[in-house]
Amino acid sequence: MTRNTTAGTPRAAKASGGFAGGCLAVGLMVLSALLILVSFGATTELDAPDAFPGIKDNRSGLVLMILILGLAALLGAMATALRASRNALPTAAAGLACAVLLAAAGYRAYTLAPMLTCWGHESLAHNPDGSYTCHDRRT
Repeated sequence: MTRNTTAGTPRAAKASGGFAGGCLAVGLMVLSALLILVSFGATTELDAPDAFPGIKDNRSGLVLMILILGLAALLGAMATALRASRNALPTAAAGLACAVLLAAAGYRAYTLAPMLTCWGHESLAHNPDGSYTCHDRRT
């Protein structure tokens, strides 16, 4: 009769768990990066008032939800990377990648915040001074 303990677990089983956790962390980082990039791309028209003048549809609420999902994936990637690897180099690499993505998400939140003042309106316009004017199109 043998005892099943973690001390008796073969080394290959421990390594495969770390490998799977590392793959999950990388997958979550890629998902986070894609969601953050989509949040930038969804309001390109509003971020450049000279290139795209006029009133545009208000997608700031949708972009905020995409950004929140990207941050949730990023937090999951950080937690998974910390748990999966006990070696310093993979953990540092994952931490650096997460720090870059966190900085991008922070910049996106900074540029998105002024648009959120028009949350309940269906369209908005970016003024030359950097402010936003809320509009409701009535038919």
